Amino acid sequence: MFNSVAALEAIFQEFEESDDDEDQADDSTTVVTSQLRHFVIQEYLANPLLFDPAECTLDGSPKPCLDQLRGHKFHLRAYCVASGALQVYLFDKILALFSAVPYSTPVVRSDQDGDPEPLDLSAHLTNTSLQTHRGEDGVRLFRELETCHIMSGSTRPFTAKDMSQIIEQMVVVLRETFKAALENPIHFQPLPNAFELFGVDFMVTDDSEADSRFNVSLLEINAEPAIELTGPRLSWILSDLFDAMAKTCVQPFFDSSKQLDGMSWAVGANRDGLIKCFEQEVRAPE
Repeated sequence: MFNSVAALEAIFQEFEESDDDEDQADDSTTVVTSQLRHFVIQEYLANPLLFDPAECTLDGSPKPCLDQLRGHKFHLRAYCVASGALQVYLFDKILALFSAVPYSTPVVRSDQDGDPEPLDLSAHLTNTSLQTHRGEDGVRLFRELETCHIMSGSTRPFTAKDMSQIIEQMVVVLRETFKAALENPIHFQPLPNAFELFGVDFMVTDDSEADSRFNVSLLEINAEPAIELTGPRLSWILSDLFDAMAKTCVQPFFDSSKQLDGMSWAVGANRDGLIKCFEQEVRAPE
């Protein structure tokens, strides 16, 4: 994370030092440059929607009192299926992946020489791949957060309506993303007799003063997502996902009635846990 050229240069210097010491501690928040092919710079969203995952207990223990809750940053991990050429679906069982420590606004500090000091990113990183030591502690179903207290902006319980509005925005974001991808066939070429599973990460910001309080932004789309990081407690959603993919993407090849059903499947409608986000006929170049 950086807010100046000097801070960015310091990050690259830190990467180079990491290359010389491959035995660094596993809990480091640095990344070795030899593991990277590209660098992507994204705007930091400074007003994330916050919850305390402790309010949604995993073992049935009593919930903390309101004054004991601390807001944690999280992102939403959704599974998206692109089928044929082209239909796009969003799986409705969405994960919320939380940071290890409560959120605090990032503050850049300088050392005695005026150089930016490294930031502790523990409050800002929500990737399960960087928190494997936590197991399932930071993983919740998005729908499990209903009635939990919003810890960003004005505090109130999170409602089913709030959740629906966020999911509707996710559908729109996926629709526009795949529309844009089709305009760049060098990078994305849907195949008529194939389907692909993507892991899509979203960030939700909270602006309690705006007409639309919650706003969804796309973080990244991952091919070959690490579904094993879902964890044992929620592994059942993967069974539901694969069943839905089989019914939607495979069964129509063997059952013509399913092909007709698919033709009547409107964008925005949910069947078998899949929400249709986008449909467009794509013809191969002649």
